[in-house]
Amino acid sequence: MNGLIIEDDYIDPDVAYLLGLIVARGQIIQNPSLYKIIISFPMGNLQIEAKDLEGQIQQFDIKTSIQLGMGQIRERLIELMDCDVKVNSTDNNNSMVLILTRRTMAWRNILMHLEQKTDFRQMSVPKVLFHEAVTSDVRLEFVRGFADIAANIRRSNNHFGEFNRVRLDVLNENWTLPIQICSLMQQHLDIPVQSIIWGHPSLGREFREHMINVFVSPFQRVGSIFTHKQQVLDILTEQDDERPQRPSLYLPCPGRRRLRGQKETHAEEKSLKLPENVRKHFDAYWQICKAADCLVEPESGPLFASVEVEVDEN
Repeated sequence: MNGLIIEDDYIDPDVAYLLGLIVARGQIIQNPSLYKIIISFPMGNLQIEAKDLEGQIQQFDIKTSIQLGMGQIRERLIELMDCDVKVNSTDNNNSMVLILTRRTMAWRNILMHLEQKTDFRQMSVPKVLFHEAVTSDVRLEFVRGFADIAANIRRSNNHFGEFNRVRLDVLNENWTLPIQICSLMQQHLDIPVQSIIWGHPSLGREFREHMINVFVSPFQRVGSIFTHKQQVLDILTEQDDERPQRPSLYLPCPGRRRLRGQKETHAEEKSLKLPENVRKHFDAYWQICKAADCLVEPESGPLFASVEVEVDEN
């Protein structure tokens, strides 16, 4: 797979995958003699609950799957960055530490894509990924890197007890990234996003993480490098394929939907913890999306007439 140089930024699938990892849970540390990228893999997003798969969890050697997956990622990053990569594991977290002793072109390129930001809580999807010259395989690798850390795949994410969903977690400090991930998937990869459940007091989630919901079937294009997560994704997709199909569920989020009623006001809706643009009351997730600069609108016909579906806002 060939890389592209766009406005002095080099991008290829390997660079995009690393950027996805960093934007998901990465921190960058630099001083004159040492340059580090620390990437965290929270165990909560790597573990699978047995109750989710009715005993089929016994098929999986999760510990081995995590070790093999981390090993594959490590080898890929060593080849890309030509640096030392250490893997540290605890009961709650796995981390990968990339260590360089020089400010190489690869290092400078990564920082350029990240607009010199060094903490994932403030990072955005690199602008280059929205450039018309960038190919789908590059964009997909960014989403795959992000999802290998941030996706949780379990039956408890289901939609009203039926169709299964993957949830991509974005920590609450970042109120721009969910819209960008949604746009990259829907408008540039044809992977429909069902909804974004914001960690906003109006939705009864106070300041918890934001959750980007994607049904398992379209998420198969993304998949996971971790064998056990991919196997769970396959099982849940097979279960959905056996159900009577509801094609409307797989439509991309139209940008607006009918309101299902008014939500009660919450004392924290005007908290200074919230960015100014969302420091108010909302009755639906998509209203928050609009305040966060979502530009998607229903394309034709009476507003919402062909796009209304039930949306789980929890």
